[in-house]
Amino acid sequence: MLHNLLENKQYVYTAGKITIASAVTGLLIFAFIFLFNAGTTELMKVEAQTATTSLTVLNTPPEWVQLAFELVESSVATPTNSGTVVSWRGIANDPNEGNYYLIVCSTNATPTAVNSNAPFCASGIQWGVSALTPSNTAATVSTTTTELSPFAQSNIWYGWVCDGATNNARCNNTFSQGLNATNSSPFIVNFRPTFTAFSNTSPAVPGATVNFQSTSTDPDGNTIRLIVCSSSGYSTTSNTCTANTLATTTGSITTNASALYQLPPVIRDQNYDAFGFVVDQFGHEALGFSQGANSPLTVSNVAPTVLASSITLASGTPISLTQGGQQTTGIRLDFETTDANSCSNASNLPEVTGFAASVYHAPFRSTSTCSGTNAGDYNANFCYTSAVATSTWNINCTASSTSCLLNGEDPTTLWSCTFPLWHIANPTDSISQFETNDWRAAVAGIDDNNATGTQTQSASGVELNSFPFFSLLNPAIPYGSLEPGQTSGTLNASTTIRTLGNTGLNQLLQGEDMCNGFTVASECLTSASSTIPAAQQQYGTSSVAYGSGVALSSSTPTLLQLRIPKSTSTSTPESRPIHWGIGVPSTITFAGSYTGLNTFQLAVSSSTNW
Repeated sequence: MLHNLLENKQYVYTAGKITIASAVTGLLIFAFIFLFNAGTTELMKVEAQTATTSLTVLNTPPEWVQLAFELVESSVATPTNSGTVVSWRGIANDPNEGNYYLIVCSTNATPTAVNSNAPFCASGIQWGVSALTPSNTAATVSTTTTELSPFAQSNIWYGWVCDGATNNARCNNTFSQGLNATNSSPFIVNFRPTFTAFSNTSPAVPGATVNFQSTSTDPDGNTIRLIVCSSSGYSTTSNTCTANTLATTTGSITTNASALYQLPPVIRDQNYDAFGFVVDQFGHEALGFSQGANSPLTVSNVAPTVLASSITLASGTPISLTQGGQQTTGIRLDFETTDANSCSNASNLPEVTGFAASVYHAPFRSTSTCSGTNAGDYNANFCYTSAVATSTWNINCTASSTSCLLNGEDPTTLWSCTFPLWHIANPTDSISQFETNDWRAAVAGIDDNNATGTQTQSASGVELNSFPFFSLLNPAIPYGSLEPGQTSGTLNASTTIRTLGNTGLNQLLQGEDMCNGFTVASECLTSASSTIPAAQQQYGTSSVAYGSGVALSSSTPTLLQLRIPKSTSTSTPESRPIHWGIGVPSTITFAGSYTGLNTFQLAVSSSTNW
């Protein structure tokens, strides 16, 4: 260093002064030595220094591919009825190849994006947010409108797209309010009319005009109409009665809709159901306790009697049961009633109060032993009577004709009924022990004084077909664990067969070989070392020793005479077990789980064994 050099001064004394030549000569020697050293060491290099670079590339928000729009136009011309759904759809592309959300808000404030989650509206009402949607795929947002806040008649909306990136999640600052005038903001909610009272101007004579009146209004100022139906059945899809329409409003009315109904000139005097429904011009049904209320027309009724020739059971065709272990429904009964008292009594009150009907196995039972008025006659095998509760036997009848001249010239009514029969109802076809019998119906009219006419039996009957049906109580045959060369010893496994039809039963049995990995689509290969043939299984009606049973066939169903009796109870079906045993061939070398499949087919037993 400089101070060291100065501190360590050394002087060289010469005899004379340094000459210019000697100075130049020294400089040249120094230069030579420097160049020589530089050449040999390639010059000493200065040591390099490094600096780490860093940059955060920010997530970019999704970009609109298709602006959000209303899937179904919700406008003044076609508003969305309260209680139904408004849906939006849009498509966005995420530049970062991520997924995105479509969110619909009530203000134009950009929503708040959330890392790894759905965004939320920054202000106002959030109408809805879509599920996380792949880039360039349509996203859908839906909301169900109500009569309550936050829904108003007109509702502004703004659609946005946001991503749910794990870091720096972002929303696009550009919103959408639709593609065109028909599916753009706002969406319009149509609120229901109100309906608080319903009445009519009856009683009225036939041919008179009855005025059905309502206390009703519409909060949106839409026109409304009153629809009057003969039953409570009403289709909210078509805004029509499912049965007969008695009256409907004509003209443009915004409050207290009414409808006129002119009674037919020929009509039975009785109370006719009249159910009122109020809807607006867009088919939106009213709110209020009177919607669907019944305001009956007061007319009188007649008490029917029945002609034998008018009674038709099952449309005159054989009855076929279809539901094992259950009731077969929809079996028909048709008949015609005639009233000797004309259509009304002196008090102008309904005369007919009902009917008594029975359906029975004849002549096993008759009108006296299967009466429509005696509940104790009921038996699911042979007698069904309307005297029991509908929970026991539900016969459902409607009149297909209710017209009747007041002077009694045409006092007839056609009745159409449907009823069920249990699976144990006695068959009368050629394979049963009742092949000479049939099934018949009987009906009696009942008047308003509870006087019951003589029960009339149908002039002809119909067959009730045999219905063999069964179920396996335990559809598995576990043989346990055996070594090659061993047998089960006895037929120690079992399956129970239950009769769920109206016949006695036997069984037809067939089986598949057993192996590891058996499936119906992939049956066992023939292998002495890894396949147990079906014939190694034996069955019988009792748990006898293995070797005394019947070998199971793999090719032909074989009859086993179980002789299960016909079930006579709907709750405790007849049943019998089939006993099973197996022997494992000594050639089996594969150790493991073996499975197979045995098939059970019904066979009707001789009727003498029922």
